Amino acid sequence: MKTLKIAYFNQLGRKDLDRVVDQFTQKYPDIKISLIGMGHDEVFDKLAEQDVDLAINDLRDEQVDFNSQILGQKAVMAILQKGSYPSGIQMINKDDLVDLTCFIVAKPEEEVAELHLFKDIYQIQSPFIASNSVEEAALLVASGSGYFLMNEATAGLISNDTLQQLFLLSNGQQMWQKIAAFYTNEDAKIKDFISLVQKVY
Repeated sequence: MKTLKIAYFNQLGRKDLDRVVDQFTQKYPDIKISLIGMGHDEVFDKLAEQDVDLAINDLRDEQVDFNSQILGQKAVMAILQKGSYPSGIQMINKDDLVDLTCFIVAKPEEEVAELHLFKDIYQIQSPFIASNSVEEAALLVASGSGYFLMNEATAGLISNDTLQQLFLLSNGQQMWQKIAAFYTNEDAKIKDFISLVQKVY
């Protein structure tokens, strides 16, 4: 049985990908899908080393070494202590958060990549502190220590009634996390998997 190895950025979540895997394996029962979650930079390293056949990652800097295809986008959300803003408020401008600490959810080896995203691409002006996990960041934020960012899909998985989720704006416009597929081999099965992912993103 052939195995299709797919690396994905673990902060994108895998719920949607699991649905696609089910659809794909029904269509191609002779192909096994191996989904491997990892940090942003490691995803590209694995693809460059040909350890995986396909990479699903958010779009940051241009990746000229790989073929790519946009899959979709997810709204960026700020996760704050509940009661920080009135319950009717659903959005917040990033400039309103500059005095709060922004927790970067990342393992030590992923901190540089995530700091680049927040500081250079999202242009968040808050002071930053690294946090090892969503659970740790949630505890810190629930105590009023700051905020952290997630996309709308992964934020929806947090079941914590001490937190408040707000759509993050930049100059009044919704901020988006763009998601793309990256690959080196123009394989028909890979293209088919990508087309299925586009439907769920």
